[in-house]
Amino acid sequence: MTLNKAQFEEFVCNYVQHIVDGLDTESLECMVSDLLFKEYQTYTEDEIVGEIEDLYGEEFATELLESVDEVPVS
Repeated sequence: MTLNKAQFEEFVCNYVQHIVDGLDTESLECMVSDLLFKEYQTYTEDEIVGEIEDLYGEEFATELLESVDEVPVS
């Protein structure tokens, strides 16, 4: 069977919904965290800081930036 684009999108959507329906809260949280982490690794520093400022404000973005000052540089 060969699906057209719209059918394939619906097929994927249905499969994703099936997966999500079968997850407990802890598993769902873990999956979302992994997916977000992978996505944000593709951003530049400016892009992610800009998104954080847009969503949560400049003060929160600054707090997050300052929280990594203590991470040792190798």
